[in-house]
Amino acid sequence: MTSGQEKESMKEPTTAEETSALHDILKADPQRYLRIVNEWIDRNPANSHAYFSRHFAWMKIGEPQRALDDLNTVIELDPCPVSLFSRGEVYRHIGEYEKALADFERGEAIDPEDWQSGGFGPFYQADVHARLGNEAQALAYCARLPDDFWTPGIDNTPRGGKAQIADALRSMAADARSKRR
Repeated sequence: MTSGQEKESMKEPTTAEETSALHDILKADPQRYLRIVNEWIDRNPANSHAYFSRHFAWMKIGEPQRALDDLNTVIELDPCPVSLFSRGEVYRHIGEYEKALADFERGEAIDPEDWQSGGFGPFYQADVHARLGNEAQALAYCARLPDDFWTPGIDNTPRGGKAQIADALRSMAADARSKRR
C-alpha cells in the first residue's frame, strides 16, 4: 500500500473536541480526511453521517458533483433539514438555483421552527431568490431574518446586517433580471 492508500484509523467524533479535531484535518489535509471518512463508509455503507461528513471534503477539493452524490445518499438514508440545507447550498454553489430552492423549501417544511432559528435558512432562500431575479421573494425572506442577524458574507452571500443584506439583495435581483433581457 502506498502512503496515499493507507487506512486512517480514527473513530467518528462524539464530542465537540473530536469534531473540531476532525475539521482541523479537513482544513489542513482534505485527502487524509477523505481516507478517514472513506474507512467509516467501508465499515458501514448505511452510515448517513459519514456520507454527510465526506461531502465537506468533496467541496473543499472542488468536487461539487461528488458532494451532491453523497448528500443524495444522506437524504435517501435519513432526510432531515440540515442535509437538505447542505444539498441546497451545493446546488446554489453550482448555479442550480431552482434545485437549491426546492431543497430549502423541503427542509423548511420538515421543521419550520428549526429552519427559522438562527436565520440561515431564510437567508439562503433570500440569496437564491435574488440570484433568480425575484426581488420581492428575496426581500420577503430577508424580512424573516432576526433583527440582530449579521453575516460576514460567506460563500459569496451578502454581508452585513439585515438592512445591508436587503440592499445587496435588491442589487443582485436587478442584476439577475438585467442579464435575462
